[in-house]
Amino acid sequence: MSRTVLIATGSYSSIERGRGRGVELLSLEVGDHADGHDTALMISRRAAVELPDPSFVLWSPDGSLLYAVLETAPTRVVAVRVDDRGETPQLAADLELSGSGGCHLALGRDRSTLVVSDYGSGTVETVRLDADGLPVELIDVDDHHDHADGLDPHPHQAAALPGTVLLAVPDLGLDRVLLYHQERSGSLEPAGEIPVPRGSGPRHLAADHESAQLHISCELSGKVATAVRAAQQSARAATQGLARTVPGWSVTSTVPASGGEGENFVSHLELTADESALLVANRGPDTLSLLSLGPMRPEVACEVEVGAHPRHFTQLGDLVLVAAQEADRIDVLRRRELDLAVAAEPIPSASVSCLAVRP
Repeated sequence: MSRTVLIATGSYSSIERGRGRGVELLSLEVGDHADGHDTALMISRRAAVELPDPSFVLWSPDGSLLYAVLETAPTRVVAVRVDDRGETPQLAADLELSGSGGCHLALGRDRSTLVVSDYGSGTVETVRLDADGLPVELIDVDDHHDHADGLDPHPHQAAALPGTVLLAVPDLGLDRVLLYHQERSGSLEPAGEIPVPRGSGPRHLAADHESAQLHISCELSGKVATAVRAAQQSARAATQGLARTVPGWSVTSTVPASGGEGENFVSHLELTADESALLVANRGPDTLSLLSLGPMRPEVACEVEVGAHPRHFTQLGDLVLVAAQEADRIDVLRRRELDLAVAAEPIPSASVSCLAVRP
């Protein structure tokens, strides 16, 4: 048996940044290998939408819309309406924000909002979605300069923390993960922070199903930091004056993300579906590593070479699709427990920055 999935890619497209087209839709046929694992069978290109430097893409929960944040000045958020086959995408909304250098977007705790991280301006912006899921209004801006103590902030991601009401925003420039509570109005209110060792440069975060452990990719140190959830403590809601219980975390370990030598500018990381291992993309060594999650601390169990500058990846069953930005390709790997191996020939994709599988 085989199945077909639609994959959206973002790519750097401006003359200064890359060679891509913007957003591209790819159809990937996936079948069952003789050993029972997934294998990539065939790829076809369905359509492209010319956009300037979409650095991150995200599907709406029902898969009818594709959101993209454009790494421009000012930042823009667009929504593309995608038909069932992905052959006739249409630009449905294009909203200009106040920040610059947008690098990530995520659904808010309030599902009628998007939360955008602006690496360039050091801001986190909240966008309201209308009843059709289209971005229509900028409703809140949180400036990380207000938390910077003279440092240069660079928020890089917003991630919901399961088992809590919080959003976490790793800030590469502040060496902190800032925590937020989203109010009924949709605005974000500070709810704490997680310091990481100085010079770490936290970029992305992956939480387990109850946020007992948070794994943080540290771009500047080449390490993965793990923060463990502590006993809950009481905090007060800034706008409502009501007591609210907010969990806290502290970093208990930092380990190299790669077994290779030389500089490693770690990018993305994700837990496997069973939470037994952690996948980490390494720029410099240009590898994807798999870290086992033992009782003490993560440990590199396997590492596979991929194309140059692996900026992002996504999982599709047993497969791992790796966006190798400077190699103009998507590497296709297969994971078997604590082992990684090449599963198929790389898929050409110019200046690919990110990947998202349609739900």
